[in-house]
Amino acid sequence: MLKKILIVDDDSITRKYIGFMLRAEGYEILTARDGLEALETIGRRGVDLVMTDLNMPHMDGADLIRHLRENAETAELPILMLTTEGDEESRDLGVSAGANEYLIKPIARDVLAAKVREWMERHGEEVPAPGGKKEC
Repeated sequence: MLKKILIVDDDSITRKYIGFMLRAEGYEILTARDGLEALETIGRRGVDLVMTDLNMPHMDGADLIRHLRENAETAELPILMLTTEGDEESRDLGVSAGANEYLIKPIARDVLAAKVREWMERHGEEVPAPGGKKEC
């Protein structure tokens, strides 16, 4: 079974682009437009990793992360914040909310794939090898 990554971003092009990069690495991709939709998706489908933007309507990435960290079922879920906000204040907001990693857009495919693999491995998940082959 493929590992599921939830991409949470209000920009449809970003969701498609990041999804395309990670599908090519062998992951199943789910998407959400904001934090509220993300919580619904996680509740229905479950995920192995969340990648969220910071600035979104309805529920931003920091609030989503806080909510996930407060829930026993998702408290240990790897969460990567991927945003255009490179200032120290935004970085502090993401990290203090509980993001495992704070990444800046645009991001190269190899860097993104390496970060996702790193956090899946840290979380004890079986991850696909580059090109979609399974490895432990």
